[in-house]
Amino acid sequence: MSKVAQLKADLDKIQTGYGLMSLTWKAEPTPREIAFESMHKVIEFAQTQKCKAFFNVGEFYGPNFINLIYVKEFFEKYPELRSNVIVSCKGAIDDVRLVPKGSYDDVITSVRNSVEAIGGVIDIFEVARLDKSICAEGEIYPYESFKALSELVEEGVIDGISLSEVTAEEIQAIAKDWGKYLTCVEVELSLFSTDILHNNVAKVNNDLGLVTICYSPLGRGLLTGNIKSLKDIPEGDFRLNLKRFQGDALKQNFALIDFLQNEIIDKREPSSQVSLAQIALGWIKHWSFSPEYPKGKFIPIPSGSTVNRVIENFDESKAKMTDAEFTKINEFLKTFVTTGGRYETEN
Repeated sequence: MSKVAQLKADLDKIQTGYGLMSLTWKAEPTPREIAFESMHKVIEFAQTQKCKAFFNVGEFYGPNFINLIYVKEFFEKYPELRSNVIVSCKGAIDDVRLVPKGSYDDVITSVRNSVEAIGGVIDIFEVARLDKSICAEGEIYPYESFKALSELVEEGVIDGISLSEVTAEEIQAIAKDWGKYLTCVEVELSLFSTDILHNNVAKVNNDLGLVTICYSPLGRGLLTGNIKSLKDIPEGDFRLNLKRFQGDALKQNFALIDFLQNEIIDKREPSSQVSLAQIALGWIKHWSFSPEYPKGKFIPIPSGSTVNRVIENFDESKAKMTDAEFTKINEFLKTFVTTGGRYETEN
């Protein structure tokens, strides 16, 4: 079995992945001791479920490769656990201006810098955004970015490629040229952001047998139950500028949260009570069993900077949803419109 085929087989067994961005991409990174306890707990859950853990990391998730250095130091402390984890790293971004750097040389540099920072082979690498500025006329995607990545797979520097923030057309075009290297596609999916279910991205992933990695599965915190107003968001947090978290917009968005609480959670028996976050994650995972996507696999990648949060997000017994609940939620979503786009700012 090729390394890409093995990665896809391993991904197919995973129910929940771990997003590490929030550990380091903030004013004060999570202390290493607390972060390492959380990372270790994720792996414990994976071992219990007889699958690998999935760590989603970033070259630019904080200054000086700090996100990758956390991972390196964690595996230096627990070297026996490295083989139990799939590490997916995104990069090829100008970490100051946060714009894509997708030229052949830039991608090679990004990957090699990331490999050095993390201290070994990276299982999956993805350019965080396609660099459309270097596309030749008529090109749907930057060919040279994937020429670089494919060569690095052949060289053994990385094992496979993921796509990130792509359209259905882009996925199809890239898969046509580089399909044997592709493992998964990372896009946003949550109860507040269902775009991929309507713009053919999920369908194309299903048709091509590519796993859908779902980032921001808890609606950037709205689905944790911990945000009632702007006062609940830390100073300096980018969410303070997003429209969906502002006054009237936030009130309108709470219609979804109120529905989930009143019509799903509160109607469960006391023995099967779950949190808002667990319902939100369960909804995403239920798509893996939907007849609409017979070959589909959806893996949410919530964060979790404390062990308690990891326990809430990774306890699969709490993420099970009935078909009736799933249908009821989807019926509500047909008429619910999120106020404020995914990255729409107030001004």
